[in-house]
Amino acid sequence: MPVTASLSSYFVGPMGALIMSFISMSIVFLVIIGLMLVMTVTGKVAAMLDKKAPEGK
Repeated sequence: MPVTASLSSYFVGPMGALIMSFISMSIVFLVIIGLMLVMTVTGKVAAMLDKKAPEGK
């Protein structure tokens, strides 16, 4: 195999399809986990800000 082999040569055949599907599903779940963390942090920050707001207004 030459040193300047194309990256696409690693994703050939059924094994390449399995590798690509694993990579894509990993990316999808990482994005979902990231969004879940953003929602959780946003909720906690909003709760802290509501607790600090004066109630007399």
